[in-house]
Amino acid sequence: MKQSTPPHMERTGEAHVTELSAAMDRLREEHEMLAGLLEEMEEQAMKVGQAESRAQAWGRLQHLRLWTIGVMQELDAHSGWEEETLFPFLASYFRLRQEPTMIPSLWMMEKEHAMAEEYVETFMREFHKLRADSPKDEMKKAAALLIQACYILKSHLAKEEQIVFPLAEQVLTDVDYLFA
Repeated sequence: MKQSTPPHMERTGEAHVTELSAAMDRLREEHEMLAGLLEEMEEQAMKVGQAESRAQAWGRLQHLRLWTIGVMQELDAHSGWEEETLFPFLASYFRLRQEPTMIPSLWMMEKEHAMAEEYVETFMREFHKLRADSPKDEMKKAAALLIQACYILKSHLAKEEQIVFPLAEQVLTDVDYLFA
């Protein structure tokens, strides 16, 4: 007697298992890369405050601005992929299973991401107000905004892994059980 496919599994076949496994590999790789970039950005931001002169602080701040633009481009590409591909798959799978919803968790992660982006945008606005002859303390305050953004984003990546990886494992376990 053949088991019927539960409704929440109808859209989850072998192709989806392969895609999900590849997505988890991609998530791990991108998180590792982003964590490294955020660590470097945080270190560079701290060096602004440790500069021996205003000129040195200004040079570091200018470099930090360019670094930040690159990091945010990487982060935006990563977030776009998560929001367009990974999260919708997981959300639809778990909503169909009628288990406690993960939507609030994903919503909170999106809010954390938005808060970090706000710190970055504030840094950019503050940077554009500064000049080479601005007080070093003002430069340090601007860099401190990025330190906070890095803290939020690193925490965000860790929380995301704590939520997404177990969910993906559950999907893979369900598929293994169903098709075993």
